[in-house]
Amino acid sequence: MFNKKYLIITAHPDDLESACGGLVSKIIAEKGSVTNLILVKPSTEQNPKRNANIVRSELEQSKKVLKFKTVIYDTPLHSNGRPNLTVSNNLVSFVESVASDHDILISHNKEDYHNDHKTCYEIAQSVARKDFEQFWLLDQYPYNLHYKKFCPNLYVDITDHVEQKKKALSCYASYFTNISINNILTYNQYRGSFINKDSTKTFAETFKIVYSKV
Repeated sequence: MFNKKYLIITAHPDDLESACGGLVSKIIAEKGSVTNLILVKPSTEQNPKRNANIVRSELEQSKKVLKFKTVIYDTPLHSNGRPNLTVSNNLVSFVESVASDHDILISHNKEDYHNDHKTCYEIAQSVARKDFEQFWLLDQYPYNLHYKKFCPNLYVDITDHVEQKKKALSCYASYFTNISINNILTYNQYRGSFINKDSTKTFAETFKIVYSKV
């Protein structure tokens, strides 16, 4: 399962690391491949501690840790320099061109409260049945605190990869704090208890497979 070609569509750099960094490490360890299609390119930030160059640098550091590839969409910008991600024929065509030759598609949950995440879900849903064996939805902290209908049907044991996930999260020093990293990993530990109730050292990332040809 994990030796396939995965396309993970996320809104921003750092979404992959927080939602499924352990899975990515596991895929690479089992001779699979991961392409992260990022639909919001690094640009002007509201956070004064971040800018496009800082985010690009942090992304490159994370790629060296987890060993995934990236494709970054040239996101249109508002007049203030902030990204303007909307569903368009150009965007759909671009995603379709990247999607070829991948087996499994993963993207954001439609219940995420971030508009960019919702757009990613809409785009992924539109191409999923055409090009992929399976389509999975992410279970991403802290957005999942607001989920009402999400029920995971896939638990991926990332116990052997949790340190790699932590290293990748730590690459984003301008965004993740020690507290937020701990919160993400604590959630993974909670999900791990569903796999192994007798251990507090099992970590898992969870997904919902919404479409499968296999």
